[in-house]
Amino acid sequence: MAQIDKLPDNYRTVLLLRDVEEMSISEVAKILNISETNVKGRVHRARSALKKLLEPLLRGEVNEVSE
Repeated sequence: MAQIDKLPDNYRTVLLLRDVEEMSISEVAKILNISETNVKGRVHRARSALKKLLEPLLRGEVNEVSE
């Protein structure tokens, strides 16, 4: 969840509601008081942003902190 926390609030919120809470596009739109089109766009941008944050982890490029 640490990478999700790095997302901007509007991306993190829509991603959590849609993908984690498994709400429908229309449910998310009602909760956030935005159009379904905006929800779809934000979900797409949030997933893309999260993918960029996760890519270094998946490739093993994370620098581990030595104690």
